[in-house]
Amino acid sequence: MRSRTEKPKLRLTVSFLVTLLSVLGTTGCGMLYGAEPVEEGPIEPAEPAEASTDVDLGPGIRPLSLGPGDKSSPRISPLGERVAFVLDGYVVEKSLYAQDLKRRTAERFSATNVEWLSAENLAVLGSGSRSDSSARDAEPGSLFVSRPNDPLEAALAEGVQATGVQASGGAMVAAVETRGTEDPAVALVRIRAGGNLARSFPVALQGRVSGLSLSPDGREAAMAVRIESGEDAGRVEIVTYRFSEGEPQRVALLDEGLEVMGAPQQTPRGIYLVAGEEEDEEADYTLYQVSEGSEGYEPVRGIGEDFVPASIAASPAGDSLAVLGRRSSRSPTDLYVLNLASDALDAVTANENMEIKTKPGDLAWSPDGSYVVIVARGVLSGPKVYGSPAEEISSAFYNVYRVPVGTAASTGGRPG
Repeated sequence: MRSRTEKPKLRLTVSFLVTLLSVLGTTGCGMLYGAEPVEEGPIEPAEPAEASTDVDLGPGIRPLSLGPGDKSSPRISPLGERVAFVLDGYVVEKSLYAQDLKRRTAERFSATNVEWLSAENLAVLGSGSRSDSSARDAEPGSLFVSRPNDPLEAALAEGVQATGVQASGGAMVAAVETRGTEDPAVALVRIRAGGNLARSFPVALQGRVSGLSLSPDGREAAMAVRIESGEDAGRVEIVTYRFSEGEPQRVALLDEGLEVMGAPQQTPRGIYLVAGEEEDEEADYTLYQVSEGSEGYEPVRGIGEDFVPASIAASPAGDSLAVLGRRSSRSPTDLYVLNLASDALDAVTANENMEIKTKPGDLAWSPDGSYVVIVARGVLSGPKVYGSPAEEISSAFYNVYRVPVGTAASTGGRPG
């Protein structure tokens, strides 16, 4: 005789199988291309539902990507319609909220950074570039152009030390090595929207460019340069270069032992930079300002002595600064916006349980300045099932998030 307890168990088993099949039928934009279907009746992936805006970064923040994969270098197209980013080493682009993922490079391209040159063309930095790193031993990389439906051609430029783009679009500049020639060691090269070299500006620098940014109008570049010779060898200087004048100008020389994280940011109110002790993983970095007409740098006032910045990006108008940082060394990382006119620092995320990437290349503004894109991942609360072979799924589950910056988060405010 059957026990009466068998029917509830049967119903529980059927319920579990239905739930499992539902999970197996979903997918996100982190699905890797080229995965071969399993032989025993593959399940076609279902169209993903609209992503929830209720994430652990605060209200109103929306994911622009879904699924597994290590994502970095998110950039919004000039028209604000699409987002491009690096996914597990190759470049993809998609509509902001639809999951129409389009691969723009080979899967194993080893891209480090991507920028929009126009509404369709992308500039892709290959392995070794220093575009989003201040590591003194990083090797220069190669710059490629990705056009729709066309494979990458030969590198547009080799020996690229750093790149900078105009925040609102319309200009891109690369610092390129010219060693072995009669020219100075570095040239600043302008890149056209069509992906062609426009003009080269030889620059007499004393070392290597570790970070580069353009002013909001694109007429001037700010660079962090590691000096390689002379009495200041090993130190970092902040240099500006106005393209109409053709002469670099030192505006600050950092104290010995300090390094710059990412690129110094050029604004109408001077240059902002994040610097700290080099080769110290636990170093507390500081946000500094080089005021117009000054010959030195000083900490930005009003943000609090305990505040620890990690990376910064100037807004397209140049009146605000996006800052990834922590209220103190024990606080979680959040996104803040610094009003450069008032030095007011407002929190625009309310991070509860997420890890936010803090590399300089993983922070960017939308062209209209209405939101910032960041890369983050949550802590997995349990096992998840994805419709792809295990060996082709990255262990990293980072995704791209859109953070409105019109108002501060309800729990935000100035850091204490």
